[in-house]
Amino acid sequence: MDSGITRNHILLAAIKRIKLPHRQKENLYPLVIISGNPILYKNNMIYFKIGPIKVIIKGQEVVINFNILLLNKNKAVLGMPFL
Repeated sequence: MDSGITRNHILLAAIKRIKLPHRQKENLYPLVIISGNPILYKNNMIYFKIGPIKVIIKGQEVVINFNILLLNKNKAVLGMPFL
């Protein structure tokens, strides 16, 4: 499914579970879900990021940055460059 998302996002619980360091974003931005409703997370803004980190996607190693937010059951959402 093409969500139209252009950035990569990861679940806060996932980075805490595997103990990856994260930091405050320099440029905050709001995020809305597909329905157009804002995310329910810290005043609808993306505050934290992680990366660059190396991940393996379908056998290929890539360096990627993630913005951190609360997601439903998904662990991560990859942006358009991976579609």
